[in-house]
This record gives sequence, structure tokens and C-alpha cells, in this order.
Amino acid sequence: MFIYRIFCQMLEMHTVYFLLFLVKIFCANAHPLMNDHANLAARSPPQIPAHERRGVSYNDVSLVSLFDKPGSQVTWRYNWDSSSLPSTSWFGFVPMLHSVRDDHTSRWRGNAEALARKNYNEGGKATWFLGFNEPDMCTPGAGGSCIDVPTAVAGWKKHMQPLSSLNKNIYLGSPAVTNAAPSDTTGLGWLAKFLQLCTGCSVDFINIHGYGAPSAQAFKSHMNAVRKIAKGRPIWITEFKPEGTNEQIKRFLEEVMPWVDNSADIHRYAYFMATPGEGFLVDGNRGLSEIGKTYTFFQAHGEAERTMENDVDLE
Repeated sequence: MFIYRIFCQMLEMHTVYFLLFLVKIFCANAHPLMNDHANLAARSPPQIPAHERRGVSYNDVSLVSLFDKPGSQVTWRYNWDSSSLPSTSWFGFVPMLHSVRDDHTSRWRGNAEALARKNYNEGGKATWFLGFNEPDMCTPGAGGSCIDVPTAVAGWKKHMQPLSSLNKNIYLGSPAVTNAAPSDTTGLGWLAKFLQLCTGCSVDFINIHGYGAPSAQAFKSHMNAVRKIAKGRPIWITEFKPEGTNEQIKRFLEEVMPWVDNSADIHRYAYFMATPGEGFLVDGNRGLSEIGKTYTFFQAHGEAERTMENDVDLE
């Protein structure tokens, strides 16, 4: 009986070693995008340098080249979609899953994996993905995705969360809510409820919008409110546009952009948007408007370094 027990123990040990051997073989031959699987809960996006934060939002890709000029501070682009027609500019493209509608979700996984694979093969470059566009906006024609929180949580777990397992350099941005007065169904209240209910979700950075008067103080106060929701996560401002005259908007940008560039936790931002019209970045001749020129080229010289800690007492 003693010899039998010894034999069984040896058999169990050999079985364990054999299973470990199989696991090692599997990991060595896994798809390169799967080989870097990291601790999703602890994933932290890298700091983005101040000169790489400014982006351009667009529908017409031919207008993107207007921002690719000597002295331009623009470095990335997005179009509220998961793919874009080619651009002559070098700007990195950031995809968005606009909504849970079939016309968006049916193309999402293939487009997202293709970009992640491309970036991974280019030296392990990071890939960022943006969550649903203004789920708290339900006005027809306003561009919002109009998704309640439970539906958004289910959509995230089905379509966004699986991307986290592709490689360790993938970062997922939250749904981008409006700056409407917060409640369970609007603004930062919607976002707070989403973050609470989306258990097991890898929300690596906070995606936010901001509209209103051309007041830098009001803008900064809103960002401080966002910080309370973000709880240390980086922030992307993927839409912002004040109401006012060209001169008011230009002065607003000249104050706000250096503040954003020197904020430790605001990693990227994009003015709304590259299109012709009053207050936009493009004029009627399809060139840069005066606001577009300020947004594209303005740099503050000699401004003191500022960090998140310096900015939290603005309310």
C-alpha cells in the first residue's frame, strides 16, 4: 500500500510538470498581440508630453492637412469613428466606438485589432481607444449616442473590454459625457454611475467634453470637477468650444491651452472642430480660420511649469 501511494504521488508530480511544460509552449507560441497580457486593473497610460497633446477632430479628412504645417502644435486626429480615410498628414489616428448601434459595432473589432496590430509591430507603440460619444445626449441631430448607463456597461463589456487583452500598450477611454448639470442621466453624474456599475472594466483614462462661455475660469473649474470623478486617471478633452466672438475665443485658447499643456493629468485635447463656420477651425475658403490659426500654432513662451497640484484650488 505504501509503494502504491508513492507511485501515485510521483504520477501526480509528473502530470503537473507536463501541464506546466504545455503552458510554457503555448505562451511561447501565442499571437504576439496576446503575449503582453498585463494586470488590467493596474494599467496606467504613459505621460504624454505637452507638445504632443493637441489634436484635431474632423469629418472631412481632406481638411486635416491644414493643420500639418511648420510650427503646428497638432499631433493627433479623430473622427468619432473606428476608421478613417487616409490623410496626407502624419498625425496618429485614435478610433472611437461611437455607440452600440450595429453600424458601429459591426466594424469595431476588426478595425480596432488592425490598428493595435499595426502599432504593436511599429516598436510596441501605444494604442488609445475612445468610448461612446455623449451617451447622455439624446437630442436628435446633436451627435450624441443616447445610451443609458446599464446599456453602456453591457456594451462596454462586450465591445471595449476585450481590447484590453490584446497587449499591454492598449488604453481605453471612458464614454465622453457632456458638461450638462450632473444627474444620474446627464453629465458627470452619468459618468460616475457608469464607473460605479462597470465592475471589472478597464477604464484607463477619462474622456470628457466642455462647452459654454469663453471663460477660462469656468473651464478650469469644470476640469477640477472631472478630476474628482477621474480619481487619478488621465483626462482627455475630446471636444471643447466656447461661445463668443473670434477675439473672445482666441483669448480663451491663449489662456486655456498653456494651462492644459502644463497640467500633469490632462493628456490630450481637441477643439470642436475642423469644419467651415463661425467659431470653427476652418474658414469659408477651406483654409485655417483665425481661431484655427491660434489653435494650431499658438505657444506660450516663458510660462512657469504647472502641475495638477497647482490647479486644484480654482473652484
